[in-house]
Amino acid sequence: MPPEKAGAERGYAGVVQKVFRVVRRGADLPGMGLLGQVGGRLGSLLRQNGETHQYIVRTPQGQVIAQSDDEFPVGECVEVIPQSERPGPAFRYGEAAVVKSERCSG
Repeated sequence: MPPEKAGAERGYAGVVQKVFRVVRRGADLPGMGLLGQVGGRLGSLLRQNGETHQYIVRTPQGQVIAQSDDEFPVGECVEVIPQSERPGPAFRYGEAAVVKSERCSG
């Protein structure tokens, strides 16, 4: 499923179908791996996890899944723009930007 292309834009334009709040795992603390099992347990307690949004977007090509800290309501027209060469339709946190769009056909 190649991204829909319009001019210089390259992304998946569609309507937000569902929104989920998900926990985004924080970065591992440096040096915790050197402490073995104790470091693993201590690292998981000290890790700073955060919440983000996971979006299910209905596009003409099918569903696209992406995560973003930005908030969009169900029914909003958005564009999921890949930030790497990784193909969709499912993108992890940071692999795609979700932005408001005017490209939805209605």
